[in-house]
Amino acid sequence: MENFELKDIQNIECDNDFILKNLKLVDAKELGPNNFLKLKPGALSGKIDAKYLEKTPLDDSNGFLEHFENIKIIEPDKICRPKGDTTFFTVAGVQHIETILRRDGKLKKEQFMIAQPVIRSQFMDKVKDGTSTSFVNFSIESIDATPAEFIELSNKFIQLVVNQGVKPEELRLQVEELPDRWGDKKFNKTVLTFYFNNIELGECIYMHDYPVTENKKINIVDIGFGVERLNWGIGNNKNYLPGFDEFYTDKIDSNKVTALIDSIRTATLIAAEGVKSSNHDQGYRLRQLLKRFVSRNQETKFDISELVRVSYEYWGKWNFQPNINESDVVEIIKQEAERNWNSLFLSALEEGGGPHIYIDINQTTTDFLKQINVSLSKETREIVNEVIKKIK
Repeated sequence: MENFELKDIQNIECDNDFILKNLKLVDAKELGPNNFLKLKPGALSGKIDAKYLEKTPLDDSNGFLEHFENIKIIEPDKICRPKGDTTFFTVAGVQHIETILRRDGKLKKEQFMIAQPVIRSQFMDKVKDGTSTSFVNFSIESIDATPAEFIELSNKFIQLVVNQGVKPEELRLQVEELPDRWGDKKFNKTVLTFYFNNIELGECIYMHDYPVTENKKINIVDIGFGVERLNWGIGNNKNYLPGFDEFYTDKIDSNKVTALIDSIRTATLIAAEGVKSSNHDQGYRLRQLLKRFVSRNQETKFDISELVRVSYEYWGKWNFQPNINESDVVEIIKQEAERNWNSLFLSALEEGGGPHIYIDINQTTTDFLKQINVSLSKETREIVNEVIKKIK
């Protein structure tokens, strides 16, 4: 444990001054007025054991478990959160605290880590290299934590990044004091964010006085980062989404490829839990994702079955336990993709000068087009064929 000289350890506040002093951070003024910090020269001297000098593979959870040793690993939560939780999907490992409170009604002092897929559907229209609706979140939670534990775990994260070949002097950090709210629980937090080449790699968060009950508050340390972003940001992976290299080509902008793949990767997680498309809750998010895939895939023509196969295999490496098998997931996703294509076709037909047609879009595209062709005039059928060529 660190030797803190500021004051008696029981009275230490995990604030800006404390973090700067104990992580040995100074202003990075050469980067302009952006409040970036950097490590002092020699800040890591004596803190990196010889075993950390050899690069640790980070393509599955084993490397992280080896680095963050002596912290127990726990089973991840399900992707779909139960009713009453603050989000539809699990968005970060720290939400396991909600699970503990729902199950036990109380928190005890402990540390644990989770590596699991998460979904942040609010990013559907912001997906690009470095940002996705689903990713593997690696989290370490320290309940009833001290500022000393925050510093210790922050140093561990720095050592992990340096172990991957990033020079300590190239790291940039920011410290912010922010309010937060989980449902009806309000608290303040100190957030330490790590950057390399202007790419955010992860965060170390100290939650001050998290309200467990009306009369009890505790401090919680949360370290969290996206595995894909970390590996891509520090140069371990050329492409942001690993396992899909065959889909990334020089002919298509990589951000567009990422957006296409992301739709199916995330849809696979949702469908594999047994969710089917609908107009509410998780089913509506599944419908939205596949609507975007169909629209984005008009030029590229990526194969849904292959995207699902790679996605299903990838998530399985990261502790995801599906409720249904791969072939059933393919059918759920294909069915909704065809529904969305049928809807897109009707809109394109009207825009191309064709008639407004009342027809059930909840059928296979083959049956849908057969039904349309039976009742159309020769002239309208020609318009239909042109639309098909355009969006098929």
